[in-house]
Amino acid sequence: MALPLLEEEGVTQRGWSEAESEIWGLEVLFVTPRGREEAVSVRRMACRSQEQSLREELTCAICCDLFQDPVMLECMHHFCRECIQGYWSRCPRVVSCPQCRREFPNQAFRPHYLVSGVVEKVRQCSSEECRRKMHKQFEDALLSQQREMENFVRMKHVAEQNICSLTKISTELHSKIQAEFGRLHQILEQEERAVLIELAKEEEQLVVRLQGDIMQLEQGIFEMKKGMEHTQQSLSKMADSLLLEVESMAVRPAVHVEVSPTLNLEHLRDRYDGPLQYIFWRRMLRSVHPAPASLTFDPESAHPNLILSKDLTAVTESSRPRPVHQSSRRFQQCVNVLASETFRSGRHYWEVWVGNKTKWDLGVAAESVDRAAKIKLCPENGYWTLRLRNRTDYWAVATPWVCLTPQTPLRKVGVLLNCEEQRVAFYNAENMFHLFTFHQATAHSFCPFFSTCFSDDKQNEEPLRICHLAL
Repeated sequence: MALPLLEEEGVTQRGWSEAESEIWGLEVLFVTPRGREEAVSVRRMACRSQEQSLREELTCAICCDLFQDPVMLECMHHFCRECIQGYWSRCPRVVSCPQCRREFPNQAFRPHYLVSGVVEKVRQCSSEECRRKMHKQFEDALLSQQREMENFVRMKHVAEQNICSLTKISTELHSKIQAEFGRLHQILEQEERAVLIELAKEEEQLVVRLQGDIMQLEQGIFEMKKGMEHTQQSLSKMADSLLLEVESMAVRPAVHVEVSPTLNLEHLRDRYDGPLQYIFWRRMLRSVHPAPASLTFDPESAHPNLILSKDLTAVTESSRPRPVHQSSRRFQQCVNVLASETFRSGRHYWEVWVGNKTKWDLGVAAESVDRAAKIKLCPENGYWTLRLRNRTDYWAVATPWVCLTPQTPLRKVGVLLNCEEQRVAFYNAENMFHLFTFHQATAHSFCPFFSTCFSDDKQNEEPLRICHLAL
């Protein structure tokens, strides 16, 4: 990898290719009438001449070495303390300056601490170890900046890809919404326009957010390039500049770019992939699909402590088990119950009234779940459920659990099962606000699932009710 050199008078830089400027931004060549090698040679000779001149100024004329404990005579010439004292001790008569021969009435001189400090600095910088250390420092800084810049470029590419994915998903949702509205277009034309405007606004907001991220990343890339050029130039100066000048150059601090959290494109899809016809126009229930299903509880699956209403739409928990016949379909360990209906295909939606209960579980279960053992509710065991605990703690029982924060306490929960797309989605059925969606829900057949949880001394005795709507 060629290292960039500082731009000199009469020296121009060759234009960077797109790949070079975006990934590395390092390849800079000299173009001079007499050639790059001659320009570099002239510069190095000049720097070496300056360094040699400085060493000569800091060299004692007696011992011909860098000053040791330098002192200054009245004639302003400098010598090592030990050297001038030895020279004067050999003078037969009046003492004088070894350089200008000026005579002095006595052996007087003054310590020169400034010269002493400069000499010590030159002595330290002249060591090979110091050169290696400084070279390693600049190389490490350059490597770190290169990696950070590569990361910025990757983040920029991800943001650009997200815009493409966002446009694709938005187009799919746009088509789906139009298809749903086609069945109800005469009545729902105004609502259709409102929903499409909302989708377009959200798409625009997300695009603006992503474009803002791209602008931030581009600025970060620009600043990183400047920092890399500065560092590269400092590294280049190791061979052709005074070490005192190089050491005084600080490595520029790392560039920090704040971008938005990772965009969840599935969240946009989930929000507009619910029972759209029901959301947009509740009154046209006879034309809505999927409409709220009129489910009933399956008495054969109910735990012995559960009491079902006569119409099999409400269930409460009792402290005493009721006498029931043995059945392999019955839950033995937990107060659970399934619906009588099972689903293998299509889209199905139902609503459950949870009211003011302090805890509950509901959702979808695979028909094949183990009902005799006490099984943890999780997708791995064939359960896709929402859970309430302690009156206000809502959870999607995924892996790991996801804490939910609905805008208002849930009193009625809607559940959407899409067998073909393997999704189970949950909504606040009072305002159709999307709560959570499970993906990759796979089973041979699915059953609506309900758990009242224990009554806890009548604090949680309110029943769960399956909502039926008159068509």
